[in-house]
Amino acid sequence: MISWKHGLLSLLVLSSVVSCIKEPVEEAETPASVAEVQDALATAWGQADPLTMAKNDFLFQETEQTLETNPQPFYVLQEAITITNKEEKEDEWLYTYAYQSKAYKGDQEGAESTREDHRSVAKLDTSIANAQRVMSYQPELKTMADDNQMVLGFERLYGLAYACEKSEALDKYCKEELQVDSCDITCSNLKVEEEMRPVPDLIKAQPNCGGFENCSIKTKKVAFNWTIALKRGETVEKQKVNYWVTLSPDMPFFSRMQEYCYRQLYPIQSQKVLVTTCTKLKNFKRGTP
Repeated sequence: MISWKHGLLSLLVLSSVVSCIKEPVEEAETPASVAEVQDALATAWGQADPLTMAKNDFLFQETEQTLETNPQPFYVLQEAITITNKEEKEDEWLYTYAYQSKAYKGDQEGAESTREDHRSVAKLDTSIANAQRVMSYQPELKTMADDNQMVLGFERLYGLAYACEKSEALDKYCKEELQVDSCDITCSNLKVEEEMRPVPDLIKAQPNCGGFENCSIKTKKVAFNWTIALKRGETVEKQKVNYWVTLSPDMPFFSRMQEYCYRQLYPIQSQKVLVTTCTKLKNFKRGTP
């Protein structure tokens, strides 16, 4: 989880934007089932085989957190991920990544962190690349990191795919951690949009636009609202999050996610502030032997 509350609190002390804060986008709710959300995400993801990840593949992404009334980010996280090795095992492929990150809180620049991370991909039939079975990757593409700071685009996609599903684990978490009698999750207002977008500027700067025709890519944007109702006796508290994610079938598995965003209200002291968090792909380079 990104640590941002200290920077946000400092910003609020210096401004009066809180009085202008609006609720997350309010509109008539059209229910969306778990299956509908999963189908939209799987279709947008398209066909992508994790084994297309290759040694020396590189991506750079940036996460910004902003207030609704102030476009200047109060927190920025920069992440660079390089595949340093792809090793064949008996029944899986083991990937090694160099993960670099640096955070900026307001005017304060954090130290750069570099560490090694791993993922393993089981050797399965090539049919797993079918879009309708995209969710079946997760048991085979698993993290081996203790702190799991590095998150691949597909892992974010998987989290969204099951965000609308109520489970025993969620029920236990609500009762034991949130100290509520029960909680209920609903999703709504599922929307899908398709458009051509220019590639990020750092890809444009590569020879031949990194191999992307006309320096543009096809994209599919999936958006929906996620609401949790926390029940304590006769009291019900609802919290809503607006999610949207943009995927490109023109990009390989490693860099297919172009942006992952969510917006929600956060309690800070006696106020609630509307914060948007967006992770966007800034650069991608295919590896060379």
